[in-house]
Amino acid sequence: MKILKKITAAIIICIMAMSLIGCHPKDEIAVTIDGQKYTSAYYMAALLNAYTEAQNLVYNDLSEEELSSSSKIDFSSKKVEGKAFDTWVKDTAIESLKQIAYYKSCCEKNELKLTEEQTSSAEYYASLYWSSYGYSQLFEPNGVSLETYKKYMLDGSYSALYFEHLYGKDGEKEIASKTVKSEFKKNFILANMLEVTFSEETDAEKKKIGEQFEDYYKALKNGKKTFEEVYVEYNNIKEEDHKHEEDGPKDPHATVIGDEGTGYEHDYYKDIKKLDAGEIKLIKKDDNAGYLLVIKQDISADKYYLENMDMTVRHLIKDEEFTADSEKAAAKLTADINKYAVNQFKVNKIVEPSYQ
Repeated sequence: MKILKKITAAIIICIMAMSLIGCHPKDEIAVTIDGQKYTSAYYMAALLNAYTEAQNLVYNDLSEEELSSSSKIDFSSKKVEGKAFDTWVKDTAIESLKQIAYYKSCCEKNELKLTEEQTSSAEYYASLYWSSYGYSQLFEPNGVSLETYKKYMLDGSYSALYFEHLYGKDGEKEIASKTVKSEFKKNFILANMLEVTFSEETDAEKKKIGEQFEDYYKALKNGKKTFEEVYVEYNNIKEEDHKHEEDGPKDPHATVIGDEGTGYEHDYYKDIKKLDAGEIKLIKKDDNAGYLLVIKQDISADKYYLENMDMTVRHLIKDEEFTADSEKAAAKLTADINKYAVNQFKVNKIVEPSYQ
């Protein structure tokens, strides 16, 4: 009986202590926006993304003296876009949640659902960033699990879904096909490219590689070899490993490159664009940094590229308008913040990754 009384007393003391220090339950809702509810862990994911963004902005503004100093940067003492570092991070986290809520609500209102492919793609990249790019080392110690991060990444897909609803084929603000085709040809080119960039090669090795590329160039010009033969030989590809996708492009060795801001940038895009279709050129890179053997192709000759890059081009045309309109609409939303849940997270208490 005495033991039972002691156990009961201990439980009562624990309950009283918990009521005094506070207890954050699992899946506690930290922020609600436009009917979309976000847990404390989800809010922390947004806070961490804002934190790393703020750090990058601070780095970009550091003086040469600060960059060369061995002293650890006191981020909380810095300002970002005129705001105190910690304030900018917290404000940006809420702003990002508003945007996520806006896109998801717009999709729900228009009965738009992510496809299985879009869902699996978001989860794949979340797992990739988590395990291969070290995201787990920042997010996990700060209370964000892989499952929460997957959900955070998945919700980010609603932006693209809503964009397609507005600007895609048969969309509310559909971009004319002829405009898409015109912008596609204006910003992208297709080429066969064999490229090498020197790193630790000796002068003798560089000379040998240069002679090899010169031989390939002459063989292509004289019609003694096709690009595929050159590609297979240079990359030492065995015949049994040399396979092409049936539903892929006509030329499996052709590469799409684009102008600045397209996501397909290449250092020698402008040089290659000047070439005629079928023209062969051997480019010696600046400062003897390597070689580029190229054959320009006609990108419009294979419908595969325009069909598969349709949304890429539409984003290129309307992303700026879409983002401005969305940010303006999202800013008008009200965030119902559970201060008890949110205030437990301090920007200056974020656990930094240890790469040792």
